[in-house]
Amino acid sequence: MSSEPPPRRWNPWNLLLLVPLLMLITPWYNFDGPRVFGLPFFYWYQFLFVPVGVICVGIVYAKSRGERR
Repeated sequence: MSSEPPPRRWNPWNLLLLVPLLMLITPWYNFDGPRVFGLPFFYWYQFLFVPVGVICVGIVYAKSRGERR
């Protein structure tokens, strides 16, 4: 019988995955201005979250890929 502790399934880096969920709070960005390249704030804020989400997922993956399952 092994005396090793069970593998940890939760990593504090996983909290970073909550950042892309901030785009679901629409009252924070339901505005027309300021405009960027003619796009209302509502649209470019959503477009901004695409790379933000990718970066967050990439960081979590890089920080937690060496862990045992």
